This record gives sequence, C-alpha cells and structure tokens, in this order.
Amino acid sequence: MRPLTSPIRYELLATAPSGARAGRLHTRRGVLETPAFMPVATHAHVRFLTMDDVADSGARFCLANTYHLLLRPGVELFERTKGIHGFMQWPHGVLTDSGGFQIFSLPGEREITEAGARFRSPYDNHRHLLSPESSIATQNAIGSDIMMVLDVCPPSTSTEAVTRDAMERTHRWALRSLAARDANPTGQALFAIVQGGVFPPLRTESASFLTGHPFDGFAIGGLAVGESRELLYEMTGHTAPRLPADRPRYLMGVGTPIDLVECVHRGVDMLDCIIPPKMAQQGYAYTFEGQLRLSKHEYRFDESPIDEGCDCLACRRYTRAYVRHLTQGGHHLGTRLLAVHNLRHFQVLTRRMREAIVAGRWEAEYRELVERLSPRTAKPRPTGQRHGAFEVVKTRGGAHAVRQTAHGEVMHPVGPWEEANRLYVEQTKLAQRLSVFREEPLRVLDVGLGAGANAVAALARAQALGPERRRELEVISLEADLAALELALSAPEAFPFLVPFRTAAEALLGHGHWDGPGLHWRVLVGDARETIEGVPGWCDLVFFDPFSPEANPALWTVDFLRAVRGHTNDEGGLLVTYSSATPTRVSFLLAGFFVGQGVSTGTRTETTNAATQLANLDQPLGERWLTRWRRSSARGAHGEAFSPEVERQVLEHPQFAGLRG
Repeated sequence: MRPLTSPIRYELLATAPSGARAGRLHTRRGVLETPAFMPVATHAHVRFLTMDDVADSGARFCLANTYHLLLRPGVELFERTKGIHGFMQWPHGVLTDSGGFQIFSLPGEREITEAGARFRSPYDNHRHLLSPESSIATQNAIGSDIMMVLDVCPPSTSTEAVTRDAMERTHRWALRSLAARDANPTGQALFAIVQGGVFPPLRTESASFLTGHPFDGFAIGGLAVGESRELLYEMTGHTAPRLPADRPRYLMGVGTPIDLVECVHRGVDMLDCIIPPKMAQQGYAYTFEGQLRLSKHEYRFDESPIDEGCDCLACRRYTRAYVRHLTQGGHHLGTRLLAVHNLRHFQVLTRRMREAIVAGRWEAEYRELVERLSPRTAKPRPTGQRHGAFEVVKTRGGAHAVRQTAHGEVMHPVGPWEEANRLYVEQTKLAQRLSVFREEPLRVLDVGLGAGANAVAALARAQALGPERRRELEVISLEADLAALELALSAPEAFPFLVPFRTAAEALLGHGHWDGPGLHWRVLVGDARETIEGVPGWCDLVFFDPFSPEANPALWTVDFLRAVRGHTNDEGGLLVTYSSATPTRVSFLLAGFFVGQGVSTGTRTETTNAATQLANLDQPLGERWLTRWRRSSARGAHGEAFSPEVERQVLEHPQFAGLRG
C-alpha cells in the first residue's frame, strides 16, 4: 500500500478502450493535467528559451538532470539557494532524473558495482561515486518535486542475461533509493523505473516487483535507446497496463509527436524529450500537417505563418520566409523562434489528446493524428496524371513528384530538382570535376533513372559550364521501368527541368542513348543486378537512388553493392545516396566502401556517402557512429541477420583502424 502521506495524488478522469488515460496529477506546485509533455531543462534551463517562454508554452513540469547539476553548479549552490526553482526562476513542477543513464552512456572510464557508479568528471577529472543514496541526497538538495531512483540502463542490443542482471540491480537500487528518501522526508515524491530491455517477460517481472513497493509513481525506462519504433511501442504497450491505475506512468526520453500519440494510446501519462529545441536548432518545425524544414528554398517567399492554427509568438508575429531567412543565415533568433513554436506544438498536442480522451472520442482522434503526424502516412496529393505503375503527385511543399502506385513511395519527396542538385550534383562537386581536363569522360552511374531528375541535373550542370568545362560527361542510367520518365515528359508543367532536355529524353526512350556536344546519356533497361554487367569500365560517381530497401530490397544487398563497388573508380570514386539507416551504412562497409555522412535534404537530417578511398569523404563515420551502432537493434546489413562475423567485419574495416586498441 502507498503511504497516506504521499506528496502527490493522481486522479484518473477517463480511460479510452485502447488504455489511453486522462487525469490530474496533484503536486505541491499545482496540478499537472495529463497526458503531459515535460520540456527538458538538463542544466536548469531549456535550450534557447527563458523559463517564461517555457511557461507561456503551457508546460507545467520540466525535467532537470541530477548528473549534470551535481557536476555544475554543484550541490552546495543548491543548498545555499534552497533549490532549483528560485535558482532558475521556475515556479512550477520539476522532475529530476537520477543521473544513471548519463553515467552509463559516458565513453571512457567508469565502474559499475553494487555500491553505485564511479566516474570521472569531464570538467575537472575529479572522481565521483553516484550511489542510490547520494543520488537521492543530490535530488534533495536540488529540491525537485519528483525524484527518480538510480537505475541501470543497458543498451537495447544487450542479451537477455545482461538485461536481467541490470534489471535486478535496478530493483535493489530502487529499494535503497526508497529507504534513503524515507529516512529524510522532504515532501518530494519518488518514482521507480521499470527495466527489462526488449524482453516482455523481464518487463512483466520488473513491473510486478516494483509495484509491490510504496513508490509514488512508476516510469518505463530503458527505451528510446536505439531500438526500433515498433519495439518502443510494443514494450510500452506491454508495460503500461501492468502499472497501478491510481498512480502516474512516465515514459522516459520519448519523443517525436507521433511517438507521443502512439505511447499515450498505450496508456502513458507523462513524457519528456529534448526534441523540440534540438530540432529547432536544425531548422525544423512541427505542425499538424507534418514536419517542415524551414531552411528549404521553397519557403523563400512564403508569407504564411509556420503553422496556420498555432497561437505561439513565432506564428503570431513572423512568416515562414522570415524564419527561413534567419535559419539560412545561422542567426540565433531563428532557432529561438522555432523552439518557441515547437514547444507550444507539443503542449497543444497533449492538450488535444487529453480533451479527446475526456470527451470519449479518442479512437477517432488517434486515427486523425496518426494520419497527420506519421511520416509514412502524410501522403502527397495525386494530380490525376498516371502512366503504367506511376502517378504524378503534389507534395506538401508544393513540388510535383512521381509516385509508384503499388508500394506508394515517392521519387524525391522534397522536390525532384532541388534534391537532385543538392544531394547528387552539388555534393559530388560535379562542376569542379568537369573543370579539370581529362581525356576520358567523367562517367556517372545513375542507379535508378526514375523520372530523370538526377541524370538531367548532371547534364544541365555540365552544359551550363560552357567553355569552363574541360571534360566530357557520360551518364549511364539503370532502370527497370521507363514509364516514370515517360509520365514526367507528358507533364512539362509539373517537371519543367525536363523541357530543355526533352529531345535527349525522347532519344533515350526511343533508342537507349543520346549524344550531344561533349555530353552522352545511355540507359540500360532491366534488372539492375543483371544490367550492371553492361556498364563499361569504372565510373567516377555513383548516384544511388533506387526505391527503399523495403520496396526494392534486391538493390540494397551486400552482393549488389559489391557489384557497384566493382564499377566504381578506385581513385576518387564516390557514391551518394539518400539513406542514412544503420543497415545501409553497414551494407556499404561490408561491400568494400569507406562510408561517411552526407548532406541533409528536406526531411532527412543526414544522407550517406560511400567512397573507394577514405580521403574522399568529408565526414567519415568514426567512434560516435560505432557507439550508436553497438547500441542499435539493427546492426546487420540489409537482408542479413546480425552475426559475430558481421561484427568482426565492421570492427576490422580499415576505416576504423585508428580506433582499435
């Protein structure tokens, strides 16, 4: 039984058939309406915002971090100032994480024993021991309204045995944390943390053990640490119903708007994440029509607000064109305005979910939010123009593109011409390469001709160089179905970039090749796994743009990528592609490429470059990527299960030689 003197009280107002809940959490700092999103104030501030901005967004609880505040400014300061609220000028609720996750994520020296976690401060190299007792003592000094027990958070890829060991230590530490809290009553609540990784029986066991003790609330930990979205939702849906109905349920470190919707749908009350200001820093805005990247060219003259239905300062006062101007120039005000907007969007989203649950219309609201916010379901609008297996669509940003009707994927969803030039032409420095004299032509292997955007972008850039071009260009396209190009040619108003090269494209369709002054374009029609053998010699550049691994798995296998590698110039050869998925990068590594990070394009914050020599990569993958890869639940190549042999090949790849030993 929970003590009658618990400093908080959860009042359940309504429950939907899915388990989604609406309630009120009564605390010493007022009432928190749930579901609730808590902005992250790691260092006693939310990135780019004042605490007045945070309050104006509608937030009534925020999250601070014990590990970081222990190191800076330190416990003594909080003892002198009587806590974090007055220190950072925040009159509302504060939840403090225990600091365990940050310590276990530290690279380098740390030691985990039953006593706690020993580590060195990255600021002054001073040794610290964070134990369940010292974590509670630090949180006492900080003066948060809700404290978290010290837990052990293993990587999502840990074995069941390792995960069990971490879970059982978490249980022992939780009881020590509870005893430490009760030994020094301060009016602060204490939440336990359910662990168990991605193993449902362990999650069940952890929830059963912890709910047998008088904690004031329960958190679901150990998720959003590299596992897939599907596993995140599955483990949340498995765990939440096993927690007491009369106490709050907190899912730690989640997430994007669609994550909030899916996890509230499964019975979560409280969530937190650094995403609203972090994505603002990268130029992204969240809206109820999906995610927008305001730095894109299409917003240059857009006089509308970021989101028509939003009442935040940024949307009331400024236009998309102005915010784009700020973000393009790297001005801090752009980040601040987007952070203000994003945080308000998250608060409006949780309020909208709460109202729907209370009104008994959650199922309909859930379906609409999933349709609006899910990246894969925010579909462009068909224009009615079709040919074969393809149709013309208009994207949310106003650009036209071609969609394959069978699996629904859109070619260049951020706009064909913009993406073709940014990702494939500019990133490969095509113009510079053509400005250096060579007797042999610069050869481009265009894997996935589609509507011709990539090939035509290369030919147009070469033609525009005029007398500055000192080398011929040869583009060899591979394509199984030419209907996409035929459709694009029939819609010149939608694809104006094809108009100057209409004769070339028609010759390609009719004869399989076209030749102009110093320009050559050829297409090999059929299964690329077979037609690639018809590519003569080596190619200097590879535009790798087939449909996704889900829609076209055969062209993402290690075997096919080895064939591509066999046709890529050993001296300066470079491949670029839109995918940045971990299996994609593993596949390229196993195929014999060196792999690096590519430029962002529209909805993608990263793409991928693969080169025949490490020196050809501007941003090669290194220790940071290896750390993420080790923690990922998708460590294998496309179409292959992860195995010790795959791990050996990745770790022994020449790219990572300097990181070993």
